[in-house]
Amino acid sequence: MDREVVKPERDLEAVRREAADWLARLRSDSRTGGDEAGFKAWLERSEDHRTTFDTLTSTWELAGALRHDPEIAVVSPRKPPVRLARRAVLAGAGVSAVGLGWLALAPEVYATGVGETRTLHLDDGSSVLLDADSRLSVRIDGRQRRAGLDRGRAFFRAARDPVRPFVVAAEGREIVGDGGDAFGVSVLAQTVSVVAVEGQVLVMTPGQPSGRITASAGQRVVAAGQGPARREIADVQSATAWRFGQAVFDDQTLVEALAEMNRYSRRRIVLSDPALETLRISGVYKAGDNEAFARSVATLLDLDVRANGGGLLIEPRGGA
Repeated sequence: MDREVVKPERDLEAVRREAADWLARLRSDSRTGGDEAGFKAWLERSEDHRTTFDTLTSTWELAGALRHDPEIAVVSPRKPPVRLARRAVLAGAGVSAVGLGWLALAPEVYATGVGETRTLHLDDGSSVLLDADSRLSVRIDGRQRRAGLDRGRAFFRAARDPVRPFVVAAEGREIVGDGGDAFGVSVLAQTVSVVAVEGQVLVMTPGQPSGRITASAGQRVVAAGQGPARREIADVQSATAWRFGQAVFDDQTLVEALAEMNRYSRRRIVLSDPALETLRISGVYKAGDNEAFARSVATLLDLDVRANGGGLLIEPRGGA
């Protein structure tokens, strides 16, 4: 009976280092014909070489590292020579294949409850601040760094890594940082919002190369459901105020503001009349202090507030 041969991890690490070295040499302005010939010879020596280099190149593409679309001649012993633009690899199944491989593993899962935040220090040196009522899965290994935000909000500081970009999946979108980036991601009411605070991030939908948007520091990308994403200027201080225990509203509807405040307190605020939902509110409030918020809203909008079991009820003045 044939026995499966398991290659030592150290051998795979050596191949990955060689692939990274070849990628750097091929991207160099001083690349020579000798470099290309040497690369072809290295590529043909092993299927592991080809697979590892393709995976590495696709990963760099995700991070935007290959800015000039270099074309590399690839020779296969089973196929005639072809010239492949590495962006074509990404436009095909590159992202999906990486995603499926990650799903086959068992990521670490972190969740927070109402009013609870949590700071995560990841094995690669990255850190994540997880907001209240949020759920995040994380998988970091020698090949990739991926996280999945199922709901809520998280703020990421991605450690630099020359080979593995930091990828966050959220509602069918992928947010990619190429290292040293700081950005916030939220999944609220089926809307994904990405705020770039330091560096830049790429927001994309797997399988839709034309839908990629890059956000630099001070910009935000918003995508609702399956609709197209849009980029806009962001008030970073307001968009990330939750990190400092603040809730900032700028002409938000009352129902939107209540949804935000109720993330931080079990003393929930409800409205007595759906007609109140479209009233608008602005201001800076302490997250978790629902009573102070409710009384402020009542004063500003000429409403009443009263205890409602363990929560608070906002209603028209005089119960009308």
